[in-house]
This record gives sequence, C-alpha cells and structure tokens, in this order.
Amino acid sequence: MDVLTFYKLAKGFKHINAFAATVQSAHETGNWTSYLWLNAYNGAGIKADAKWRKDKDYLEVRSPESKDGTYYYKYSYFRKYSSPAAFLADYNLKIKADYPHCTVDNLWGYFAGLYRGRWGAWATDHRYFEKLARKAFTLEDELLSAGHLKRALAYAIDKNYLEPWQIEIAREASK
Repeated sequence: MDVLTFYKLAKGFKHINAFAATVQSAHETGNWTSYLWLNAYNGAGIKADAKWRKDKDYLEVRSPESKDGTYYYKYSYFRKYSSPAAFLADYNLKIKADYPHCTVDNLWGYFAGLYRGRWGAWATDHRYFEKLARKAFTLEDELLSAGHLKRALAYAIDKNYLEPWQIEIAREASK
C-alpha cells in the first residue's frame, strides 16, 4: 500500500475526509508497514470489543498506550479485515456513528472530531493530534496543492472547529 493508492480508495467513502483518513492511517501503520496492517488490514488501530469478537476475525497485539503522559505497552484485541476496502468501509461507519464531530470538509476539523467521540478520544496517546498534524504536513506535497493545509487551518479557525491548544499545535507543525 502507498499513500496515493490509500487516498484514492478513501475518496470513495462518504463520511470520512480522505486526506485526514490517509494521514491517520499512515501514522497508525507506519506507512502501511505495521504488523496490524500487514496481518489484518487494520489501518487505524480499531479495537475489537467483545461483540465484534463473537463472530468476526480479530488479532491480539501488543500495542503502545499512553496514560497521564506516560507510555506503556499492553495487549489488546484489534479488528481484522479481509482487504483495505473492507477496513475503510468499517472505518467509514465507525466515524459516522462514533465520531460525529469529524468534519468531512476540513482535515483539521476531522482531527479535532477524533477527540469528541461518543466514548471519548480516538487514541490514548496524549500527543496524537500533534503527530497527525506533523504527518499531514509531510503528506501535503504528495496529495494536495501547496498551501492547502494552511488555508484549511484558517478555515477551521474561522469555523471554530479547533480548541486553542489544537490551533497552537497546527501552527507549530506548519513551520
């Protein structure tokens, strides 16, 4: 899998921002080289709860977590998919159902929405927004026009999509 292939595939799903989903997946999977991607096509670290594990495939994987600013490892169950398209179909539904504040029209609003899910934030990593912001700027040249992310940030600020701390991180990442 490469950035452009994933991005083109993600564009086919209505409830996600294709660029933001590509950034998130590239980050979560180490550019689609992680054990979880290679063995389960899980592009965003989606965990498998007990209901999923009853009748669907999953993997148990040791993964990094963060609590109170400290990193540690633990074993967790993760959803397993038959293909990248199957992952994106499930991810699309998960975003729609559990992260309704993710804006499809703006990647910064999408990232901010990952912090306002029905059961809390997407990731336990206290630096998740920062990592996504930095990854977005590394992928901008490959997928978007120059300056797109800065214009999108101005739009997100104007629409009040971001918290002040998120604005600060996005501005810092843009330097």
